[in-house]
Amino acid sequence: MEWNWNNTSINLPYSYENLKTLLDEVCKKENQFSQVDFCMWCDNLTMAWEEEDLDDQDELTFLIARDIECQWDLYDHGFSSHEKLMKADLSKLELPSEWFKEWAAELDGK
Repeated sequence: MEWNWNNTSINLPYSYENLKTLLDEVCKKENQFSQVDFCMWCDNLTMAWEEEDLDDQDELTFLIARDIECQWDLYDHGFSSHEKLMKADLSKLELPSEWFKEWAAELDGK
């Protein structure tokens, strides 16, 4: 299937380890990328893995990545009209930090 990939500055393979690393960087506020880039990377992961047979760890990775990208879509659309959103600098928009901590804990099985 031909995917409509999101542009993102994050150039890492889609894996549990990379999702964990990226989440940890966001939680520690050590990320060198915007949250929109991270959310777009998560969306790309879900597209890449959409029809794959996943083990339990990868299934959890997929579900968390999907939740991150869905929450991003809901969050940014909830605060702005479509017109404002099209003009907005999305790199300045941020989800609540506690959400990332919850996703990191869930990924760690806590």
